[in-house]
Parts: sequence; C-alpha cells; structure tokens
Amino acid sequence: MKHVPLRENPGRRTIIKRLLISVGVLAVCIAGAIWIGHYLDPGRGQDEPRGDLDSRFTSAPAVEYNGAQYTPKKNLTTILLMGTDHYTDDTSAEDSYRNGGQADFLVLVVIDTQNKTITPIQIDRDTMARVTILGVMGDKTGTRNAQICLAHGFGDGKEQSCLLQRDAVSGLFFDVKIPFYIAMRLDGISALNDAAGGVTVTIKDDFTRFDPQMQIGSTLTLQGKQAEYFVRNRKGMEVGTNEARAKRQTEYWDALVQTMDAQLRTQEDSDFLHVFFKKIDPYLVKNLTSGRIINELWKDRDYTRESMIHLSGEYKIGEDGFMEFHADEAALKALVMRLFYQKVG
Repeated sequence: MKHVPLRENPGRRTIIKRLLISVGVLAVCIAGAIWIGHYLDPGRGQDEPRGDLDSRFTSAPAVEYNGAQYTPKKNLTTILLMGTDHYTDDTSAEDSYRNGGQADFLVLVVIDTQNKTITPIQIDRDTMARVTILGVMGDKTGTRNAQICLAHGFGDGKEQSCLLQRDAVSGLFFDVKIPFYIAMRLDGISALNDAAGGVTVTIKDDFTRFDPQMQIGSTLTLQGKQAEYFVRNRKGMEVGTNEARAKRQTEYWDALVQTMDAQLRTQEDSDFLHVFFKKIDPYLVKNLTSGRIINELWKDRDYTRESMIHLSGEYKIGEDGFMEFHADEAALKALVMRLFYQKVG
C-alpha cells in the first residue's frame, strides 16, 4: 500500500539532529514499564477508566486469524513510552496546536500478568502511520499517512500530544487498546542516568570530541551529560546512521535494566524507587500516578523481561526527501496476535 507522507516543517531537520530519543524511552521504560504491574490507575483529570483493566476485554468479540478463532487476552497492561524533543521549560506549544514537539522515540510495553512477562516493542520514529491532524485552533481536520513521530507535534506538548501519539500507535497496531502513557522530555536524560547511580557501557565509537573520557574501547560508568552524548549523538560519528545510534541506545537500555535490577534486588524496601521517581518526575508527562507505579515496580520486579522487539519492514526515502519506515503488515499482525490475543479452545 502506497503511503502519502506528510511534508514536515523546516524545523524538523534541526530536531532530527538533536534526537535524544532513547533517553525518554529508557527512562520511562525503567521507571514505568520494565517492572510495572497489572493494576495501574490513571492520574487525576484523565479520560481513562479506573479499576480492573481486565474487565474491558471480557466481552470483546473473537477474531479469526489463519483459520482459527482468537479472543483478546485479559491479563494485560499496555503502556506507551515516549521520548520527546522538547525541554521542560519550552513554552513554544502554548500558542499553537501544531508545535507540541515530536515523539522521537517510542516503545510500546506489554505486561502479561498471567505469564509474568514484560515485552517492550520499539517503534521507529519514521514508521508510516495514520496521524491525526489538528488545525491552528486545535480542531481535528482529518488524518494522513505520515511519520508516526509527528503525531505528538499536533497538540499542546503535554497530555493532548500524548493522546494523539497514543492513538497513532494504537492504529498502527490494529487498534489495540493502550490505556496508559508516559512521556519524558529531553532534559530528563542526565537526571535519569544519575538517579540510577550511573550506567556502565563499553564505548565503541569515538566520543572524545564531546568528552575526553569517552574513548573507543573504554568501559565507562556514564555520568550526567555523558549519557546524553552516548544515546543522542549521530552527526560527526564515524558511522552516523540512525541504525548505528539505535544499537547504542539498545546497549544503554540493557545496561540500565541491569543497573536498576541490581538496585532493586539489594533493597529491603521500595525507598530507592521513591527517591528515583522524585528525581525524574519533573520531566515526565503521564496519566498514571507515581505512587501506583512505585508499588507495582516493587511488586513485579521478578517478572521476566523479554528482549526488545524491533518491527520488521523497509526503509525508503519519501517523495518529500525524508526517511520513511514501512512496517511489514503481515509480521506486525502476527506480533499483535501473539502478544494481545489467545487462541480459542
């Protein structure tokens, strides 16, 4: 199916250059997804229903797939994690509904309480999907096929942008329900890294132009801005592709998970999580309470965390000259059926 890409405004090239995407995801994934349990409740003033999430799927109809009947799984919690390209004090979206900032990194986390598994799915920022378009006064003017990261840009940079982004991801995943979201802004990178006690990685690229300690071959516990350099920078690197940067982000993700694991397993109570969240909460936009997250992080810290899933598909340059990623529809549907549905009988 041919996609008609949405032409992006000129500021997008600048945004791409400062793409920090992974941090928001990593931060939020650890804080809100790596161990989040099943009974999460949304924050005040949000439009999501409270109570047992299972009840929403009880009467859902069966669907046919490969000649068999499937029904939605009941023991799931699904959370969209976003890393956005705005800073906390950025007020540029206040006078416009088209300047909410892009969600440059996206991870959909599926928590299965019956099987005690947590599965993160990375969604490339350039994945083509149906994006809701808002006019300058905030009215919906329709939808268009565009890079999925642009959905967040049509909104206020806060809750409205998160809801628009959530809807775009839900549509991409064949309209699965995504009750919850957590977004993290750019300036949360250093706070996250240091709140975790520093994250140890092996430096495989030359970052000495940013920090003399970050030499190729060195094993370094990243502190402060070093984490931002590691997951963000692409321009000026020997291999300056998004793919190469994504590998570093995955390495940081894995190291951060291990770091948080070690912290949780050596604690006798959840005080560490309270301190952790106090440090990163100012950089988050979310529709579930920090207290509930902390309780479930602690409760479900022994869940099996599956490796990051990357969607299969094809990269191509769009008619407007920007990169597009076209997800393999058959493979994506198979993934959705595996994670969100169960075979009848």
